[in-house]
Amino acid sequence: MSSATIAASAAAVLEDSFKPPLKTLHPQSSTVTSSTSTASITTNTSESSSSSIDEEAATIGSQDYNDTTTKLHDDYFSDTRINQMNKRAQEENEGLHLNLGLPLDLTVFTRRDNTTTNIVQKVLRPPIQILLRLLDRLLGFIESPLFRFWSNRVPLRLRQRLTFLAWGMYLPIHKALIGRRTGLHRDVSLEYHALTSVMWWGRLFPMTIKRMRFSLSQLHTCHPPDKYPQWNLITNSSSRDTPNKPTNGEQYGIHGHLHEVYHQMKQKRTPTGSQSSTPKEPTTAEMTVTGKYIQHASRPSQKVLFWIYGGAFLAGDSRGNMGIAEKMGMLCAAGSSKEEDSNGGSDMRDVFIPDYRLVPEHHLDDATHDITLAFEYLIYERGVKPEDVTLVGVSSGGGLVVLLMQAIAKAQREFDERKGVSGRVDDNGSSYCVPIAMPAGGVMMGPFVDYTEPKGSMKEYIKHDLIVNQSVYDVGIPYLEKVLGCHENRVRASPVYGNFEGLPPLCICVSEHEVVYDQAMLLAKRAREQGVDVTVGVWKYMCHVFPLLCPFLPEGRESFNFMCEWIRER
Repeated sequence: MSSATIAASAAAVLEDSFKPPLKTLHPQSSTVTSSTSTASITTNTSESSSSSIDEEAATIGSQDYNDTTTKLHDDYFSDTRINQMNKRAQEENEGLHLNLGLPLDLTVFTRRDNTTTNIVQKVLRPPIQILLRLLDRLLGFIESPLFRFWSNRVPLRLRQRLTFLAWGMYLPIHKALIGRRTGLHRDVSLEYHALTSVMWWGRLFPMTIKRMRFSLSQLHTCHPPDKYPQWNLITNSSSRDTPNKPTNGEQYGIHGHLHEVYHQMKQKRTPTGSQSSTPKEPTTAEMTVTGKYIQHASRPSQKVLFWIYGGAFLAGDSRGNMGIAEKMGMLCAAGSSKEEDSNGGSDMRDVFIPDYRLVPEHHLDDATHDITLAFEYLIYERGVKPEDVTLVGVSSGGGLVVLLMQAIAKAQREFDERKGVSGRVDDNGSSYCVPIAMPAGGVMMGPFVDYTEPKGSMKEYIKHDLIVNQSVYDVGIPYLEKVLGCHENRVRASPVYGNFEGLPPLCICVSEHEVVYDQAMLLAKRAREQGVDVTVGVWKYMCHVFPLLCPFLPEGRESFNFMCEWIRER
């Protein structure tokens, strides 16, 4: 089934999904033995899906957070409600193939919150933990020079070839010896079973912020030019014949021309931030936009992707996302007009990947500030029209997509109110200046949008999620409380509980069995009930942000095409 059919079906199915019982789109991979898969549409009317989204939650945050909504929030976060969500996720886990099919859950020896009553496990747990700590200490001594050597001494193209050489050698061995025994369900592709066998073991070892940042900095290693989507296939399906096309991208492992962005902005027009304290005057560094701008032709394209990387606000960088972000910009051109635009560019979309400050060195509000300032740079300094920009967010980047849109919508509402009262609007850089317009829409992969105490899928699915496993959870979740503070501040900072009035169309791509499933569906429901056009694609049995694994997985390619088709239609 084509991506166009999936996208069309998504809108129709989602229209019913906001009326109990919940029905949601599941472009689910059929059983495959090759690198390709066929999408199919199924409708889920089970209680497990509908219970993740509560009707009362739709009223939460319909206006900007204030004291009058405290009771509603207390009702939603009551012990009874949370227990129901946790129970639903636990029951869902019971029907899955967990722990690689091993008879014993090895994480009982490593989890911090372990409450096992098994005598043998209690006896073995201390020595195993001591052994793992010793291995962790040993790795701590050698990891820094190893990370530097791999990142700085080994050329990118060699890193990419070694990665896929190892994958190419392992995959047929797994198919022959193990087959469909390790993934969450037999219906997933053999590639996903093999990837599960490789990635599952990471949950047994402690995770640190340093390791998270190194891992995400290597994302570009997984997206070489000869893997999906391949450059030659994209360029053959679209007119890219521009004689003066820049060529400096080869040294960075990309097709287009890389511009290193470093620009100091004079003002920031869109207020942001969830903290109630009076904002301070931004420093020169805070008013400087940095990032990567990838251009595909002799002149910038008319339409641009604004790519916001993820990493739980703890990790991620623009360099590591160049390969996958550029390929989305290129793939969004496939099947579109063969004519070059009037600006002398091509139908491929340029991509801007802004940098933003990370936790714990900075606050979440700093990330929102940086992303908003970068969007204003794209509009006011590069001259791109807001309606020609599509936001793309990965995980926590999906949360920043929503926060940026909500900040713009709030600025527009305040502008209208002030104009109505005073009869005039200042345009001199003050808070009365004309607000920026909305982008064309937002695409989110596994959006991380709820920063309150973990519950439901976020709490229970770490038992099988390949990306956000127990180790990542243990290091990442405590920073939510440390950085945001009390429960009320965490609610206020969470975009899922914000105001969606006036937001442009949204596309959400998520797995029914990933950690952010509950909050992603709550996001879709609340946005739709406040008048936003929402399209949702849900795949079964996949891990968090599985579209980023498109060079390895048929399901990843399927979901990547789904999002690109949605973007092309706008």
